[in-house]
Amino acid sequence: MPQFDVCPWWMGYLIDNHVRRLIHDPALIVGPHLRPGATCLDVGCGMGFFSLAMARMVGENGVVHAVDLQSRMLSALMRRARRRGLDERIQPRQCAKDDPGLADLHDAVDFALACWMIHEVPERHGLIGQIARAMRPGAAFLILEPKGHLPAGDFEKTLAIAEEAGLRQVGEPPARLSRTALLAKK
Repeated sequence: MPQFDVCPWWMGYLIDNHVRRLIHDPALIVGPHLRPGATCLDVGCGMGFFSLAMARMVGENGVVHAVDLQSRMLSALMRRARRRGLDERIQPRQCAKDDPGLADLHDAVDFALACWMIHEVPERHGLIGQIARAMRPGAAFLILEPKGHLPAGDFEKTLAIAEEAGLRQVGEPPARLSRTALLAKK
């Protein structure tokens, strides 16, 4: 049985840095999929590398539901959001290991992101199913998974689960060091 390791909370300080912005520029990765006033979902948000950028991009009428398993990640995210004046646009949501807690977002999300985290989830069917139900028809879901330690076959299994959940792949946007899939709700 595979081991599912969750990124420790303190790693958030190491992976959110200037070098990462050069590798995973939020404007290039999520920017093309966002519009002012959008409702977004950042699953596995950590300390907000993408959530903060998304909150800026969706503007004062938009919202980012930032989901993470670890309360310390969410606390750090909200401290950073307050310093940037973005805390009114970000809704922190602590999930459980076996439940992403998205049932109340049925058909509410315009764009969802899962960056380098689906491989940490033992029950991908439940996670992807809830994300798909949270998406409005035509909404986009961008998955990025690390090339380095994730076999291509595992990524293909994730895409098969997404298809079972009513999503179809519409693209493979470029993102360094990542396997990617842009999915749309059927």
